[in-house]
Amino acid sequence: MKKLTVISSLILLASCSGSGDEIEETPKDTVVQQVVDTIPPFVAIQSNFTTDSLILPEGFTYTILFREEFDLVTRADGKKFPAKGSHDLSVFIPDKTAPETRGKLYISHETKYANADLGDGGGATIFDIELKDGHWQVVSEFHHVDFSQVGGTNRNCGGSMSPNGTVFTCEEVWAPNTSYLWSDGKGHTDTSFQNGRPLWQNMGYVVEVDPYTHKAIKKHWKMGRFVHEDLHFTPDGKTVYLTDDNSPGVFFKYETKTAFNYDDGQLYAYKQSGDGETGEWLTLPMDSTSLINCSEIALEKGASMFIRHEWMQEINGKLYITETGEDNFDWTDGVTTGGSVPDYVAERLHQNGNLYDDVFGRILEFDPQTNRMSPYLEGGFFSDSSGCFSNPDCNTSVNIGGRTYMVVCEDINWYDRGRAGKEGELNKLFFNEVYFLDMRIENPTVDDLMRFAVTPKGAEGTGVIFLPDGAMILNIMHPSVENPAPFNRSCTVLIEGFKKR
Repeated sequence: MKKLTVISSLILLASCSGSGDEIEETPKDTVVQQVVDTIPPFVAIQSNFTTDSLILPEGFTYTILFREEFDLVTRADGKKFPAKGSHDLSVFIPDKTAPETRGKLYISHETKYANADLGDGGGATIFDIELKDGHWQVVSEFHHVDFSQVGGTNRNCGGSMSPNGTVFTCEEVWAPNTSYLWSDGKGHTDTSFQNGRPLWQNMGYVVEVDPYTHKAIKKHWKMGRFVHEDLHFTPDGKTVYLTDDNSPGVFFKYETKTAFNYDDGQLYAYKQSGDGETGEWLTLPMDSTSLINCSEIALEKGASMFIRHEWMQEINGKLYITETGEDNFDWTDGVTTGGSVPDYVAERLHQNGNLYDDVFGRILEFDPQTNRMSPYLEGGFFSDSSGCFSNPDCNTSVNIGGRTYMVVCEDINWYDRGRAGKEGELNKLFFNEVYFLDMRIENPTVDDLMRFAVTPKGAEGTGVIFLPDGAMILNIMHPSVENPAPFNRSCTVLIEGFKKR
């Protein structure tokens, strides 16, 4: 798809005569048209609701760097075991001596199952990559990240590298009790108290990891226990924004008392103003009991309720948050508790009573200067009936050729209502796509999205980052086991073909 934006302006042009003595003025009503080509550096591809492989634009190639079960992960004791799956977060940690050509790649595993060799529940793997002969290659063993000293983790989801150089990984956990984590012996097999608290109260936090020792450092209790999806650090080391993948979910922020010290701070919950033009931050109690139940307390205080916030990315001073949506949900409990309904939810998604329906989700824009939270891009069908943009999840940004693009991955909530096409719905299959959006476009719609990739049957694309030379890292998460190898298992993919930024 191609979008041309025409900018008209009235200007005054002056030109010199050959002698330099006479000056002619162009008539003041002259109109100059500037054509802005918003196509990113690839030809957008078409939807495909039958593929069992990864589809990319012409001129792009992929290489599998790391694959579930196929690759062996090395523990600290030197023993090797098949890698965990459900690859989600990717973090590139540049080498201190050669940051443009070498670094560590951190991959999280959004798993919750028993694993006697690599630890029950969640996990992560770290390995070195290097740019050799124009291509990134794995140049080390796959190292197991040890979470045992923090009592283990569950469903390691999004996260980020901190300004201090460590990795903060988010636990996307709904566990209401230890039995949920035990899962009839299929989940956490050690259900003893951890860190002085029941197992279920030890899961659902932000966990800090040292990428050089391959060990977890601590769980950041003061950032609260909830369904952590992603976080964003401000460069000044003073603020961390936190998303909650729940419905109703709460938008949080954590303010440090000392810059870059994330151990001692204050947690807040966001409440939108009645007119939707601004908002306020509600101070939350910081005792351990309250932090374990911070979402409920936030709602009691009147915090705004959101529909499963996923990842977020800062672009030009604003946060762009993917709100994935939910089909036919009931917010009676949240409203009864005291939670407030954002203006756009009440205006666009209300059915009756406390019932709402949000099929496609959206991208929200949050302005930290004004505290305004508003829809930026609504999901839905393309005007040419070629498909739809639905249930956004992972997002990031990249600058290519002097232009900034937001990159957004789908993770559709279900295969019906047009989200996977007629073929997908008929065969009860999930298909997801990856899009680029030129951030120069004002008031974008789904027609401004440029489709870059279609992931294999069953898979969600996630963990998108860009390496120093412009190559992309994309995780293929939970593909159908019926797909031909390598896309029958979760994997980390290197995509090449972009020009250097």
